[in-house]
Amino acid sequence: MTNTETTPALTPAEDNPWYLLATLYGVPEKGDFELQKRNRIAWNRYYAHLWTAEDRERLKDVLEEMEFSKFNHIDLLKIKNLFSKRAGLRRIRMPASDEFVDLNSTFFDKKIYFEFYSLKISFFEKSKFIDDAFFKGSLFNMGGSFASANFSGNADFRNTFFEEDASFCGTIFSKNSYFNGTSIIKNSFFSSAEFAGSADFSGVNIGEYADFSHVKFADSVLFTNAEFKGNTSFEQCTFNHSPPMFHGAKLHEGTMWNQATWPQRPKNQNEAKTFTHAYERLKLEMDRLKKHEDELMFFAKEMECRLVKDGWIKGLPIRFYGILCNYGQSYEVPISWLLLLIVLGTLPFGPTLAWDFPHALGVSAANTLASLGLRKELVDAATLKQLSGWLAAFSGVQTVLGLILLFLIGLGLRNRFRMK
Repeated sequence: MTNTETTPALTPAEDNPWYLLATLYGVPEKGDFELQKRNRIAWNRYYAHLWTAEDRERLKDVLEEMEFSKFNHIDLLKIKNLFSKRAGLRRIRMPASDEFVDLNSTFFDKKIYFEFYSLKISFFEKSKFIDDAFFKGSLFNMGGSFASANFSGNADFRNTFFEEDASFCGTIFSKNSYFNGTSIIKNSFFSSAEFAGSADFSGVNIGEYADFSHVKFADSVLFTNAEFKGNTSFEQCTFNHSPPMFHGAKLHEGTMWNQATWPQRPKNQNEAKTFTHAYERLKLEMDRLKKHEDELMFFAKEMECRLVKDGWIKGLPIRFYGILCNYGQSYEVPISWLLLLIVLGTLPFGPTLAWDFPHALGVSAANTLASLGLRKELVDAATLKQLSGWLAAFSGVQTVLGLILLFLIGLGLRNRFRMK
C-alpha cells in the first residue's frame, strides 16, 4: 500500500490577511526604512490594547509614542479602507485585533520586516521564508511558534521577547540565525531543528525549560553570556563544526548532554586553541554545577585538543595520560596495563629462575606492587640476590611504572565514584 499523504500547499503571503495587515502601506524593499516604519506603526496601534506597562517601558526608547495608543473610531475606518485597497479584488477579511496571528503554511517570496512588531500569539508553523526574515525586537505577547518552518535566508530574532513559550521544533535554518539578546519567559523548544549556517544565541535568557535535543549544528554556535534558568537538554544534539562557546554563560544544574555528538579532533593548532577554550569553559561550568561525569567528559575533550595545540613532543605527557587511563575517566584501563606489566615482566626473569613461571610471576608482581609494601610477602631475599645488575634495574623500572598505574587506578576510582 503506497503512502498517499502529501505536504499541504503553501499559501502565498499576498493571500494571507495578517501579512496584508503587516504590510498595509506596501511591501518595503531593502533600505526603505520609512515604509517599514509606517507599516509597523499601523500594526502596533491596531494591537495597542496588548501593550503592558512593562512592554512600554522596555520599548519606550525604540518605538514612537503614538505606537502605544489605540486607533480612534475614525482612524480605524481609515485602516479598514486601506486594508480593502491592499487586498484589491480578492475577498480577504481583515483580521480582528483579538484574533491570533495565523501565518501558518505561508510562502514568503520576499524579505519580510517584522522588526519591533507586537505579535500577540503568532503562528508561522510550516511556513517558508525564501529570503531574509527580520523579527528583531519583536514582542510575542503570548508566545509564538515557528515549528517546522523553513528559513532559506538569514533569520534575525535579535532582542525578541517571548512572554510565554517559543517553539522552533523541526525548523530549518539554511543560512545564519541570530537570537542574540532574546528573552523567553517560559519554555523554549528547538528540538530537531537544523542550523546549516552559524547560530548566535549570545545573551539569550530562557526562564524555564530549554529543549535543544536532536538539534543539528552544521556550523559554529555561540551561547556567550546566555542564561538558562530551568532544565536544559542537549541530548543527542550534534555539533559538526566546532564545540559550542559558553563563555560567560550560566547553565542550569539540570543540563543534560546524553549521546551528544561532538566535532572531530581539530585539524590545526589555531583550531585547537578555539576548541580547547570551548571545552575548558564547559568543564568549569560542569564543575560549578557539581556534574562530575560531564566535567570529566569535557576535560577529556580539552586534553585531546591540547594534544594538537601542543604538538607531538610537548604533548607526549597528555598522550600517555590518555592511553593509560583515558584522562582519568577509567580505572579499568590502568588495571589492564598493570596486569599486562606483571605478566610480561616475567619474561626477563625466566633464564635466571630456570623458567619457573609461578616463581617469575611472583617476582614480577612483587616489583610492580612494591609501593604497597608487599615485596617481602611475594618473594624471598635469596631470589633477589640472584638477580643481575640489569635485572635489578628492570625491577626498579617495574616499581616506578607500577606506582604510576596504581595512582591512575586510584584516580579513576575517585572520579568514577565522585569522591573529592
